[in-house]
Amino acid sequence: MFHRHVTLASFALLMKSQFLKGADSAFTPGEDEVTLLRAGRGINCAPGHDFNKEECIAAAHSVGGELREGRFLVGDWGNTPPGCFIEASDKAIHYGRNGGGVNNGYFQSVCFAADDEVTVLDAYKGSQCSAGHAGFSEEECVAAAMSIGGVLENDVLKVGEWSHAPYGCSIQESDKTIHFGTSIEGINDGDFQPVCVAGTDQGIKLRATKGSSCDSGYDFNEADCVEAALSIGGKLRNGKTIVGAWGDAPNACFLEKSDKAIHYNNNQGGINNGGYHPICKVGTIKATLLPAYQGNACDPGNEIALEDCVSSAAAIGGKLRGGVFRIGEYENGPPGCFVENSDKAIHFGTGKGYNNGYFQPVCVAGPIEASVLQDLKGTKCTPGFDFTELECIEAATAVGGILRKNKYIVGDWANTPNACFIEARDKAIHYGRNQGAVNNGYFHPICKPEKIEAVLKSPYKRDDCKKGHNFSEQECIAAGKAVGGSIGWNRQFPRGYFSNAPSGCFLWYGTIYYGYHNRYVNYNSGTYNRCQSVCKVEAEEATLLPASKGAKCSPGREFSKEECVAAAQSVGGKLRNDKFLVGNWAYAPYGCFTETRDGAIHFGTNVGSVNNGNYQPVCIHG
Repeated sequence: MFHRHVTLASFALLMKSQFLKGADSAFTPGEDEVTLLRAGRGINCAPGHDFNKEECIAAAHSVGGELREGRFLVGDWGNTPPGCFIEASDKAIHYGRNGGGVNNGYFQSVCFAADDEVTVLDAYKGSQCSAGHAGFSEEECVAAAMSIGGVLENDVLKVGEWSHAPYGCSIQESDKTIHFGTSIEGINDGDFQPVCVAGTDQGIKLRATKGSSCDSGYDFNEADCVEAALSIGGKLRNGKTIVGAWGDAPNACFLEKSDKAIHYNNNQGGINNGGYHPICKVGTIKATLLPAYQGNACDPGNEIALEDCVSSAAAIGGKLRGGVFRIGEYENGPPGCFVENSDKAIHFGTGKGYNNGYFQPVCVAGPIEASVLQDLKGTKCTPGFDFTELECIEAATAVGGILRKNKYIVGDWANTPNACFIEARDKAIHYGRNQGAVNNGYFHPICKPEKIEAVLKSPYKRDDCKKGHNFSEQECIAAGKAVGGSIGWNRQFPRGYFSNAPSGCFLWYGTIYYGYHNRYVNYNSGTYNRCQSVCKVEAEEATLLPASKGAKCSPGREFSKEECVAAAQSVGGKLRNDKFLVGNWAYAPYGCFTETRDGAIHFGTNVGSVNNGNYQPVCIHG
């Protein structure tokens, strides 16, 4: 079903009775459309859509209201709507002066009709109003939904915090009952039609690039294609829509790049050769979740605005902790939209904070990029580089994954990778929800590409990585490949307690290994011929100054906040409770330093501060 556009003003005309006539009236209803809401619990006029006391009688008369025994009833009732209304039983006109009044269900509010056009979307899984088009409030929902065929069950608007229904105004497809969902995290299970403010365009035109197509659920059907494509500049070649089953064009509705001719492709497996613009339904901002790493933030131009943060973050797993959207000038969090790594609580940073590694920035997604790991026992994505359940289909499809029998397979298996993966035998796309699962070797994890900078040490005795510069087991394959290593001929990733080999990630004759720490024999003695440690790139060499009053780094020898953790760890510093401490202390040195008593790494932002003698500045050696 295509979007049906009906103005609320038009709907009000259907509900009106004969307008009052008379030149002496202070308010002439014909100049402003009036709508009569149904009598339901909590149903009041939307903010800004109520009439004042002077206008009330004329407005209410225009929709059938009457003066009870010639009297205009005015009061401060708490169980009636505020503003102008009529009693459902006898149509008596009232005016409520109590701004906090709540309709008990026996009164009908008399309101200005909204100017917004209404559109109803198709009922499919995940369907929701796009950003900027979910503008109908709870008070407006009834009139908006009724204008396109919605009905009230027992004259009551159903309101609830449902997880299976979209946020905002919607109609249940089966019986057309009107609902209003209060959960921003609600995801349409496919039974509801979102009721949205209509946009001027009925579709969006994607770039004509190889492989570009509409996201699942955002393509138009053949009947709707012409109107949608015409609304954004499409043309009918010889007055006709061109319909076919091409293999080199996107499925569903598209425009030819050369002349904007409107086409419809019935081949669901069609792949855009780059000569066509897919025409898609307008969706929410497509967002991506970055890993929770120190200093990680959205690239310039990819930041999500404050008003779009909640819907964008919720679409990729964010949640409102206690129902609250948290906004503040967080010193230890990234600027802009982000979620806390531990519980996905949605935040917005208004300052220029520095991510301490506990938060995931929410950014506008570009074309999705994914990498396929080998189908080896135990392989999985590096923490923070796995795709969400909502991102998985697009990511896996980008690297050759397919939907087996057109189904997305989701489960809690113990013998597969967690998160997104494809089966080795047929490339079927899966998503594993078991965080403790271990790949049995028959599945390829699908991960976000890692931009790993690594250095390969020389194959001589004790040339190991410096402290704090070892790669984790999960990072080792990507790091090893970054310096020319490869998985062995038997397609195994060898890991274990090796004697006479370095701990951590290393290459032996070009093959990637990982050695677990063994304090007795685990070191590179050189007898493990051609054994080379793979290490994180080292920052400039650091030195630790003595803890004395006034001690600080010489001008030009300070490490930046971004460099501080690695530099301090290289000289023995530690993260206290896994936290990088940043503050504006007056008694500690400016810049990077460690606390004498426990080696805790800090960064001081107070340029005029003076070391009280309890802290050791970490400076660039020289």
